[in-house]
Amino acid sequence: MKAAPPRRSRSVNADIARAMQLHREGRFAQAEALYRGVLQAAPDHFDALHLLGVIEGQNNRFDAALELLRRAVAIRPDSAAAHNNLGNTLAGTQRYADALASFERALELKPDNPKALRNRGTVLRKLKRMNEAMASFDRALEIDPGFTDAMVGRGELLQELHRNAEAIESFRAALAGGKDLEALHYALAALGAEPMPAAAPPGYVKALFDQYAQSFDSHLVETLNYRAPTLIAESVQRVAPRTGQDVVDLGCGTGLCGPLLRPLARTLTGVDLSDGMLAQARAGGHYDELVCAELVAWLAQQNERFDLAVAADVMIYLGDLDASIAALRRALRPGGVFVFSVESSPGTHFNLKPSRRYGHSPPYLRTLADRHGLDVESITNTVLREDAERDIDGHVVVLRRA
Repeated sequence: MKAAPPRRSRSVNADIARAMQLHREGRFAQAEALYRGVLQAAPDHFDALHLLGVIEGQNNRFDAALELLRRAVAIRPDSAAAHNNLGNTLAGTQRYADALASFERALELKPDNPKALRNRGTVLRKLKRMNEAMASFDRALEIDPGFTDAMVGRGELLQELHRNAEAIESFRAALAGGKDLEALHYALAALGAEPMPAAAPPGYVKALFDQYAQSFDSHLVETLNYRAPTLIAESVQRVAPRTGQDVVDLGCGTGLCGPLLRPLARTLTGVDLSDGMLAQARAGGHYDELVCAELVAWLAQQNERFDLAVAADVMIYLGDLDASIAALRRALRPGGVFVFSVESSPGTHFNLKPSRRYGHSPPYLRTLADRHGLDVESITNTVLREDAERDIDGHVVVLRRA
């Protein structure tokens, strides 16, 4: 007669089964607690290491995810899923060559894995190996013709290759999958295939910056020559140089403006939609308060609270700025100043670009300022950063509440 397994073994198996079910349901905090409990009892438990690593990656805690997934791969080097998830985490930290090696290993172990093929296509695109990327997306769709993520990846690649008609076709095909519909409609609008919305979907913006949080500063400053925070700080020094002000950094992101504003601030508040960005800003230690909120709704509740407001590359996701400027005026004290950057737009209004960022024209900004009782102190033409090896033209705008 076969002996019954030890009680603790039965408990670990039950905890893993329960954790995996919670994980599938998206109840990450409860699943994480169970995985950690299993690892206390069995530190080398493959499933607990692997799946806890996945959760850490899903929460953009990439360093912890890498440690767990590397331990899992060492225990089970024949696990295609573990290699695939390790590749996802490496890609999340922009280690694209290392990520590609993990995806290649996953595909050696399981050649017809559409998820690994899609992920491989994504990092090949990042590495500018466009033909190989297309082949990887196409193979994923041969295996699983309804694989929405591969359709989206293929669409992003086609757009980067300036094959916009084909990109539109891919994005429209992806709509049938019922996933990320707001983001897909927004992508189609940016390509002129659907009406322009008044703003980017908040879920799209949050997801974009959550996944970008850990590499945001280095990528923007070192790769894209990002200048908006410095340009805004220079304007602030010119129009509102006094110390002891109550300051708000709208869309503060990782806090690039924080050290530039801190010397002027009695209190410094940062507001952003992305938890991942706010975690990075909190680590910088420059802010007295950090708030996770949608900007317009939050500003509408701040009655004459601030002397100075800044927004570096925030309005590029808002489009129609009427509600934003109205809420901003309410939040400023009389004489208060708002300094912000926008990308340029032809004509007299605003437009949504293929980059999925909005541009705003000086005549439009002047009209809004006049409508809401704000004086235009200056609109300065400048280069905000680079993108695809091209300068991105924009403006730094200074408005003052009369």
